[in-house]
Amino acid sequence: MILKSIRLENFRIIEEAQLDFGRRLTLLTGANGSGKTAVLDAMSIGLGAVLTSLPDVIGLTFRKSGDIRQVKNALAPYCRISLVTRDNHLPNFDLAWDRIKQRDKSKATTRLFPKDSLGVGNLNNFIYMTVIDPMNEGEEFTLPVFACYGVSRALLEPPRTRKGFPKTHRRFEAFDNALNAVSRFRSAFIWFYNKENEEQRLQRSAKSFDVTLKELDTARRAVAGMFPDISEPHIDVNLRFVVRHGTELLDIMQLSDGYKTLLALVIDLSRRMAMANPHLDDPLSAEAVVMIDELDLHLHPSWQQRVIGDLLKTFPNTQFIVTTHSPYIIESANNNLKRHQIRNRSIESEDIRRLVPLDPADTSAYFMRGKEGIESLMDTELGLLDDRLIEPFNQVTMLFDRMRDIEFGERQ
Repeated sequence: MILKSIRLENFRIIEEAQLDFGRRLTLLTGANGSGKTAVLDAMSIGLGAVLTSLPDVIGLTFRKSGDIRQVKNALAPYCRISLVTRDNHLPNFDLAWDRIKQRDKSKATTRLFPKDSLGVGNLNNFIYMTVIDPMNEGEEFTLPVFACYGVSRALLEPPRTRKGFPKTHRRFEAFDNALNAVSRFRSAFIWFYNKENEEQRLQRSAKSFDVTLKELDTARRAVAGMFPDISEPHIDVNLRFVVRHGTELLDIMQLSDGYKTLLALVIDLSRRMAMANPHLDDPLSAEAVVMIDELDLHLHPSWQQRVIGDLLKTFPNTQFIVTTHSPYIIESANNNLKRHQIRNRSIESEDIRRLVPLDPADTSAYFMRGKEGIESLMDTELGLLDDRLIEPFNQVTMLFDRMRDIEFGERQ
């Protein structure tokens, strides 16, 4: 299940907007307060209906207050989030549903309720057909994976004791808190700890350290794909999550915020994919929808330039919807788009060959303008993005150049 589009009505700052998502990448940029995070939150609420239809899973829904747009101290009659998805296994089938919140239950407000509401009936039928019925019949089925990561993802809270650790993990646990944009490293830590114990039991039984657990291998490959300089992620006897960084074994809490931010995300996402679809040869290749607020958070500019390519390569069928304030992120996406245009040519440069090709048909980008609406940044003729973040970057440089000219003039 991949998102095709979202339509918002009276949701927070947004009066009305529609965004069409790229199959692999959608970038949202704009000033603070322009609605970027609101779009991610709306997607989480819309996808929350999917999770609610699954057994023993609690999906996200509207807040008690604050989601309905307010104008001149008055709330709109309702807010609506409409989603359309597509499934690669059903290429000619688009699944649509919406979720609506009324400001109150008065008759006057009810009369203003949209008459074209779809509800979630079609969605529930689809989930029953593709997940619930096969599960009840003991047949194989594939779960979609959803995850949202907010700006608090660097605030790691590894457990200090084993007290309260569950002994087993269920498949639908892959969705626990998946759409709450908060740090959830504790759950990933416990899963990693239990799986390492399970792997050690298998090794003792087989009398071989070559025996590994596929779920753990999934997480290890994800870490290796994103962090070439990090290896051997494991939990030591002191209940510390440690990795080898160069020649040193370091507690994850000793790493910089940039490493912690991205490493925690990668471990959490990879373990969700391993839990959701353990029957797949490569769970990292399953379809997933992943939202990341401020992708550039705590990342050095050199890392910002490669993080998109690393994510696309490590999670080859994941749809990423991300917000950013960084011109490095936008320009790196343009490099991946340009790489697609020259993919069949002979290239000597290793730096260019290393880039992940990104098809413009699989890419969307929007400049959020708050109450003034949303503007597409994709130039369909060039197959590249119009980088609005370069202008303020250049203004800073021009100001420096002007002061340098004044300084030079005084020396004449």
